[in-house]
Amino acid sequence: MSVSPKSKHVTVRNASAGNWPLAFCAGLLGIGQNGLLVALPMLVSMTQFPLSVWAGLLTLGSMLFLISSPYWGSQSEIRGCKFVVVMALVGYLLSFALLALSVWGLSAGWLREMTGLGGLIIARILYGLTVSGMVPASQIWALQRAGYEQRMTALATISSGLSCGRLLGPLCAALALALHPMAPLWLMAVAPLIALWVICCQQNDLPLPPVPHQQNRLTWEVLPYLMCALLLAATVSLMQLGLAPHLMLLFRDYATTVSHHVALLLSVAASCTLLAQFLVVRPQCFSPAQLLLIATVLMIAGLALMCTSPLVIFYAGCALTSFGAAMATPGYQLMLNDKLSTGKGAGMIATSHTLGYGMSALMVPMVITLYGESQLVAAALVMAVLLGGFSGWLWCRQQITINTFKE
Repeated sequence: MSVSPKSKHVTVRNASAGNWPLAFCAGLLGIGQNGLLVALPMLVSMTQFPLSVWAGLLTLGSMLFLISSPYWGSQSEIRGCKFVVVMALVGYLLSFALLALSVWGLSAGWLREMTGLGGLIIARILYGLTVSGMVPASQIWALQRAGYEQRMTALATISSGLSCGRLLGPLCAALALALHPMAPLWLMAVAPLIALWVICCQQNDLPLPPVPHQQNRLTWEVLPYLMCALLLAATVSLMQLGLAPHLMLLFRDYATTVSHHVALLLSVAASCTLLAQFLVVRPQCFSPAQLLLIATVLMIAGLALMCTSPLVIFYAGCALTSFGAAMATPGYQLMLNDKLSTGKGAGMIATSHTLGYGMSALMVPMVITLYGESQLVAAALVMAVLLGGFSGWLWCRQQITINTFKE
């Protein structure tokens, strides 16, 4: 297929553009998610709402990603990625500003309980309906800038920003708490102003040319890729939820020690995620199908190690699982982008991730009732094995296609 001089010019121009401003925007999502968890005890004490209410509020914002992620994915194709990222940043700013005002009003006594709760609910709804477009639009914009040949590197850059946000979020929130109980919320409300200034200076890049056989509507053919996204999210969520119960078997009656180890394990996981993105994904060492297959093998091996008792092996298993999980996402996302338009594909991947987290939340009480809390990591291993089955099937299908093309 011949390429027009115009498309060549666009590819060269986009390849030279930096994706790190977009990675910074994606990092805000990680900072907001993990930073809010750190501030949760303060929020409970200041508002006098029980932890169950706050858990419901956090879940409300996350579950709204289900309906809004596909919408923003399609809008990035219609109105451009810059519009979607700006809307996500504005929604991020307004939601955390409203959250901070509601908490402040409840703690100061100038808001009634129901009025304050209404403000918190509106803040989380605003968050769920707007911020869901942040990562998909940043990914699509990065793909447009990098061009078809550098797609994996572009996705790794955005994922690195998200991982850095998740790594720095708890630290920033903890430092802000040392200044004032309300400081973490105001920090999260002010941070988008910097990102908005950066994004407004960026040029809205043109969409990538259509990929052969790429479709604009969902078909049964894309279901395996979405199942991979769902199973990966469920695996990672179950692994994280299973950290504390497993450690409680090793450190009975030492809750503080368990909390310290959980924090260390999450830091190890975030660090290994960054290592995988920089050492394997960005250099484009493997094809998407190979990347997904290797990732699932590493995850299965890591979770198998985590099912053992020795603490050192448990840490090693967590590191190996996190390393593999970071490799899996760009694998199935790039394979999906060859079948489905980039905007719709990014939106559906985000929706599948949310469904995976929801499925893991439903599995937790069932696993605890039947097998006990200590078996949550084993449940994650089962999900990883299922993911391995899908990834192996996709790899075999690709090999058959390659061999048929050669013949």
